[in-house]
Amino acid sequence: MLIALIRHGPTEWNAQHRVQGSVDTPLSEQGRARMARLLPPMGFETVRSFCSPKLRARQTAELLGLKNPTIDERLAEQNWGNWEGLTRAQMLARDGDDAFTRAGRGLAFRPPGGESTGELQARVISFFVCVAEIPQDAIAVTHMGVLRAGYVLATGWNMSTPMPAGLDLAAALVLSLDAHGTPSVAVLNAPLRMRAG
Repeated sequence: MLIALIRHGPTEWNAQHRVQGSVDTPLSEQGRARMARLLPPMGFETVRSFCSPKLRARQTAELLGLKNPTIDERLAEQNWGNWEGLTRAQMLARDGDDAFTRAGRGLAFRPPGGESTGELQARVISFFVCVAEIPQDAIAVTHMGVLRAGYVLATGWNMSTPMPAGLDLAAALVLSLDAHGTPSVAVLNAPLRMRAG
């Protein structure tokens, strides 16, 4: 089966380069306008739909025309704890130039007071396993952290390097899930379709 992972549309905090994490921010006016012009990728118009509980994801799903998506907590963004609401520069200014080094690397990375990348990945694995039990294609509106986790699980990327330039967060990451929920990349950057007119 295939599942298309789509990141939510732009927010004010995205524009300000602030970490959102578990904070329930809405789409910006520009974000709403952008997502209202788009539709799911070809082939994912009438499949099962899932959505993060965060408002920015639910608004995106509605604007994309997804009807009554199943809300799943496992699709929520990684909790960035004490760093939520801050820019990277503000984090380093407050907690020191080595703040990210002290927070760990790869799956061990944990923002102060937040959730580790490994814990996020475990949530995503659990979601994939459950979705794969019903062999029907699906679409999920979620967050950058979840797309990254899906990409890691599908490719083995160890996150020790910057996020691969080839992963377009404005497009859908389409994964193929086997019967056990193990993902592989089906389409790296499936474009969202423009609405007619």
